[in-house]
Amino acid sequence: MPMAEARLAAACNIIVDILGCRPQDVTGETPVGSLPQWDSIAHLSIVMAFEQRLGRQFAAEDIGSLETVASFAALLPADGKGAPGT
Repeated sequence: MPMAEARLAAACNIIVDILGCRPQDVTGETPVGSLPQWDSIAHLSIVMAFEQRLGRQFAAEDIGSLETVASFAALLPADGKGAPGT
């Protein structure tokens, strides 16, 4: 699997797990908040899951720039696994 696909697949999996939605409902182009389950509380849970996975906290401006699933995927290391360098 190419690195960009691995990153996107990992991001989609995190989001699907938190939202409890169908995997086919979440793609790279899915906008934040576009699914009924993706409310403000779910968004915070998603952000916290990414923070935990990456081992760092995001600044408010970083969180505000997350507009699609692809923008979450871009936060992950190329292999889609844990924190960069792990």
